[in-house]
Amino acid sequence: MNLSATTTNRFRRLAVCSVMTAFFMTGESTQAERYLKDVMLKGAPVPSEHISGFQGSAFEVGVPDSSSNDDYAVYGLSSEEQRDHPCYVTIRTENVNDSSAKQDLKKELCSGKEKSREMVAAFTDKSYGQRSFVTGVRVCMNGDSTRVKGIQIRGQTITDRGVMGKLERGASDQKMGNIAHLNPQEPKDDRPNCNNNWKRWALCPQDNQIATAVVLHFEAGKEPRSLTGIGLKCRTVESPALPTGTPF
Repeated sequence: MNLSATTTNRFRRLAVCSVMTAFFMTGESTQAERYLKDVMLKGAPVPSEHISGFQGSAFEVGVPDSSSNDDYAVYGLSSEEQRDHPCYVTIRTENVNDSSAKQDLKKELCSGKEKSREMVAAFTDKSYGQRSFVTGVRVCMNGDSTRVKGIQIRGQTITDRGVMGKLERGASDQKMGNIAHLNPQEPKDDRPNCNNNWKRWALCPQDNQIATAVVLHFEAGKEPRSLTGIGLKCRTVESPALPTGTPF
């Protein structure tokens, strides 16, 4: 009888330990994607001074102002075409404090399923430092400047101290533990009929701002409607102030 009780208690202790271990392992896994230093996006979204390309019917895509500490910002854009019309655009966003939380937000003005190769310019975690976001964008257009045929982006990285810093462009060599190569400072993608017809940059007004939304301009008329220009909506990156005063 005593042996049975001892054995039972031992199994109970092992079960409790297993549950506690699973809890802490799950907690570490859940929190592993959050950065050590949170940041906040402050102020109302402000537009870039210019748009790149030409004005049309404007559509704002993104999370311009979530009014919380878990804000999203833009890290890339992509576009697809239907019958030579760039009518399908994806805005790639990520939570500024959690690299695992991403949202792809789409705008489609096509008359059917998109057909073309995807054209992408993005600061991916694999090729650029984590927490790298868009601060500027420009487009390349076809010969008569009526349709967007290329996208290029400019950006900065939020550092471990929670401030804006130089874009991290290195791809890590897992075996050697060093930087294998540097990726383009301003990544771009374009189609053959771009013909180097790049337009001026649409930039966030201040150096401590990143894009939280993109303003897409499309031509009028029947679908498919072509993308004609791109602008940005930007917010200021700030580190939460440390508590002051004498602790009790």
